[in-house]
Amino acid sequence: MVTPVSSPVSRSAGRHFGLVNKFRKDPYVTTLGGFSKVTNYIFDAFRGTEEQHQRPPEEVADLLGEVIPGLEINQQEEPGFEVITRMDLGVRPPVSRRDPVSSEEWSRHQDAEGRMINVPLLKQLIFKGGLCHAKRKEAWKFLLGYFPWDSTAEQRKVLHRAKTDEYFRMKLQWKSVSEQQERRNSKLRDYRSLIEKDVNRTDRTNRFYEGLDNPGLVLLHDILMTYCMYDFDLGYVQGMSDLLSPVLYVMENEVDAFWCFVSFMDQMHQNFEEQMQGMKTQLIQLSTLLRLLDLSFWNYLEAQDSGYLYFCFRWLLIRFKRELSFQDVLRLWEVMWTGLPCQNFHLLLCCAILDSEKQKIMEENYGFNEILKHINELSMKLDIEDILQKAEGIGLQIKSCKDVPPSISSILGWDSDPPAPTTALRTPQRGDACSSGLCRDSSAQNGGTVAFIS
Repeated sequence: MVTPVSSPVSRSAGRHFGLVNKFRKDPYVTTLGGFSKVTNYIFDAFRGTEEQHQRPPEEVADLLGEVIPGLEINQQEEPGFEVITRMDLGVRPPVSRRDPVSSEEWSRHQDAEGRMINVPLLKQLIFKGGLCHAKRKEAWKFLLGYFPWDSTAEQRKVLHRAKTDEYFRMKLQWKSVSEQQERRNSKLRDYRSLIEKDVNRTDRTNRFYEGLDNPGLVLLHDILMTYCMYDFDLGYVQGMSDLLSPVLYVMENEVDAFWCFVSFMDQMHQNFEEQMQGMKTQLIQLSTLLRLLDLSFWNYLEAQDSGYLYFCFRWLLIRFKRELSFQDVLRLWEVMWTGLPCQNFHLLLCCAILDSEKQKIMEENYGFNEILKHINELSMKLDIEDILQKAEGIGLQIKSCKDVPPSISSILGWDSDPPAPTTALRTPQRGDACSSGLCRDSSAQNGGTVAFIS
């Protein structure tokens, strides 16, 4: 459990409280910006004298309690999660992936009035290969829930007009606040300051956002400010600009990007709440999955004071946004938004990455600092297709196992499985995968125009 303030550990770290408190208040910047430096500092601050080379687990719990209040894993079993013992999971089944869904394939799943048909099969195709870039702007609106799958083209036009009016009413609210009013509204002032700071450093190497006076930056700023009006209690928290940036890049439209972002934030909301309940839950669930998949590796991490898996914090907080290239983020997110093959598939993605890195970590006998540094340095070196393939294989491996622990079934949502699509999947040849030529078109990687709505 988290050590009380009066404990010897807390007293010995008293003079370092200011920086640790800063780490707690701003975990996003800390984990994304200066992970290794902060880790070294914390390691030294809590190690004590040079002779003290071993940190008791309760000291690490005290530290992580500062970073994520209320995080209590490994010190005692979390209620509702049984102890996972070593199990024979059998052989991991081979998994194949396909080419992205083409414009022609997408059109075949629409009826004459524009309704999407055979949606379970379409989602399966997207899960297996993603989307060609030409269809993302349309498809993401369905995947994120902005447009209902069973809506007609005419119904979507009506919905879009209503959502446009609603968006600009909210935008006018913050646009019409005078300087005098804002001086008396510290929350709005703080939100604006954070947004301006983050917008100026979000994806600036992407042509859509690069340069001074870039219209993409203006839209990024305005959408985030308007979201503060939509959800004033949450407002803006650092990291949210990372979630909006790819959505705006794909939509190229202020209103559509806003409502797709709203839907995405409905999924991610708990990650950014003050108590970070979403992060606590995910770290606990990830630890539970890893214990099932590889108890020896989990025990190794535990012996290195790393059983908390806090080095996965950045992956979970913004869904691998800083670990992958921009185009790979687009592919990963659209795959995850299908909701297949199970609930919390992103946790299996974490397991897949750790599975690929465990041999090096254990053979090199990495300790606390080395593990964190190694994981942090994986950024931009990960193969998204390999990770997706391995994660799906892990899911199938667990599901085929007899007597899957109830906690695992609950995490992966297997107590409420949807029916599988009845139509057989056709794996296209590379030549016909996307006749528009835009599936992985490098010209689309950093380009794009901005549609202004004023």
